[in-house]
Amino acid sequence: MSPPLASPLSGSAGPKTVRAAGQLAGRVAMSALAASFALVFTGCSTPISHAQVDVPAQFVAGTVADIEPEAAWWESFGDPILTELVRRAAIENRDVKIAAERLHAARAGVTVSRSFLMPSVSAVGSAGDRSSGYGDAVKQLLPDTKSASAGLDVSWEVDLSGRLRAGAAASAADALAAEHGVRGVRLLVMTDVASNYFTLVGAQRQLDTLRAITAAHDETLRLVKARQRAGLATSFDVERAQTDAESARAQIPPLETVVAVSRHRIAVLIGDQASHAARIEPWRGDAIVPQAQPGQPATLLQRRPDVLALMAQLDAANARRKQAAAEWFPRLFLDASFGSQNLGLNGIGLGAARYTNVAGLLAMPIFNAGRTQALNEAAESGQREAVLRAEDGMVRALEDVENALVALSSERQRSQSLQAAAASAEAALGRAQSLYDRGQIDLLPLLDAQRARLAVRLSANDGSTQLLLDSVQLYKALGGGWQAFEPAADNAARPLS
Repeated sequence: MSPPLASPLSGSAGPKTVRAAGQLAGRVAMSALAASFALVFTGCSTPISHAQVDVPAQFVAGTVADIEPEAAWWESFGDPILTELVRRAAIENRDVKIAAERLHAARAGVTVSRSFLMPSVSAVGSAGDRSSGYGDAVKQLLPDTKSASAGLDVSWEVDLSGRLRAGAAASAADALAAEHGVRGVRLLVMTDVASNYFTLVGAQRQLDTLRAITAAHDETLRLVKARQRAGLATSFDVERAQTDAESARAQIPPLETVVAVSRHRIAVLIGDQASHAARIEPWRGDAIVPQAQPGQPATLLQRRPDVLALMAQLDAANARRKQAAAEWFPRLFLDASFGSQNLGLNGIGLGAARYTNVAGLLAMPIFNAGRTQALNEAAESGQREAVLRAEDGMVRALEDVENALVALSSERQRSQSLQAAAASAEAALGRAQSLYDRGQIDLLPLLDAQRARLAVRLSANDGSTQLLLDSVQLYKALGGGWQAFEPAADNAARPLS
C-alpha cells in the first residue's frame, strides 16, 4: 500500500505530527470503546446450552461394579494373532489416516481463527518513474517524477464484542471434535478387525466340523453299500445315506466363501490388499471369552469418542451463537503505516522523507436487509440441533451398552446349552453306530443320530463364534481401546499430533 500524499493523520515523522496523530487515534479509539462497551453490556447476553440427560447410576443389564473395562481389550481374548492385527489396523488403516488428516486441517483452522485476534503487519513498497517526454518549458508544468517508498503497514480489528474470540473458540471446539473423530474411527476399525477375525475363525471351525462329518457320512455310505451287496440293506437305504452325505458336503462352499471374504476384509482393514489375504492365518488355539466390566454409565459418556465429539460440536455451536450475536455491535478497525519516501523532480532528488499514517474506523450495522437477524436465527437453530444431537448420542450410547450386555448374557447361556447338547449328540451317535454295527438297529436310527450330531455341532460352533462377536460388540459399545494408541508425549495438549 503506497502512503497517501496528504491526510489529516499523515505527514512527516516530526514529533509534533506523530504526537498529534497518536492523540487523534486515541480519541477515536476511546470513543469507539465507550460506545461499544455500552452496547455490549446492555444487549449482548447469549445463552449457553447444555445437553440434559438423566444418567442412571448403573446399567440395568450389568452388575454393580466400579471397575472400568480394559483399555487393550483385544488382549483379553488371549489370541496373539488378533492382538497383532488390531495393532496394525490402529496404525496403518487408511480410514484412520484420513481422519488424522481432517484433524490436521481442523488444527490449522484454529491457527487461522486465532490470528484474527492479533494485529497484522505487512511490508509495503512502491516505485514509480513518470516522464512527460516534452521540453523544458512543459516540464515546469508537468515535471518528470521518480518516487520510491518502503515501510510497514499495521492493521488490527479490536475485538470489542467478542466476535473474533467466539470464532476462535468455535474453531478450537471443531478441532477437538475432529480429534475425537480420529479416536472413533480407530475404535470402529479395531472392532471391525476383531469381528471379521472371529468370523474367520468360526467359519474355519465349521469347515473342520463339516469335513469331519462328511467323512463320517461317506464311511456310512460305504458300509451301507457293502450291506446292500450282502443283501442286508436296500437301495432306499443307500439313497438316504448318500443324500445325507451330499447335504453335508453342500454346506462347505458357502463357508469357504465366508473364510475368503473375512480374510479380504481384514487385509484391507490393516492397510494391506485383498490379494495378500492368504498371509492371514488365524491362531489354532481357543480364544477366551473375557468377563468384561462395563463400569459406570457416567464414565461411559466420558470415554465414548462419538459422544465426546458431539459434546465438542455443541461447544462449537454455542461459540457460533455468540459470534452471530456480536454481529449486532460495532467493529473497530485501526490502521497505521510507517515508512520512508524518496521523490525526484526533473532529475533533482528532493531527499528522503519519513511518513506516518494512523487511522481508526468504527463501523456498525444499520441496514443489511435482514442479514444479521438471519445469521442469528441460523446460529440459534444450529445450537438447538447440537443440543439434540448430543442428547441423542448420549442415550444411544447407553442403549448400545444395555443391548450388548443383554445379548452377551443370553448368548453365553445359549452357548453352554449347545455345548452340552453337542456332547450328548456325540455320545448318542456312538451308541447308535455300535448298535448298527451289531445289527441291533437298522439304518434309519443311525442316520437320524448323524443328522442330530451334525445340526447340534454346527449350532454349538455358531454359538461359540457368536459369543466372541457379542463380546467384541460390548467392547465397541463401551468405547474403549483407543487410549492404547495415544502418544505418550504431550498427551494432554495434543493427543493425536
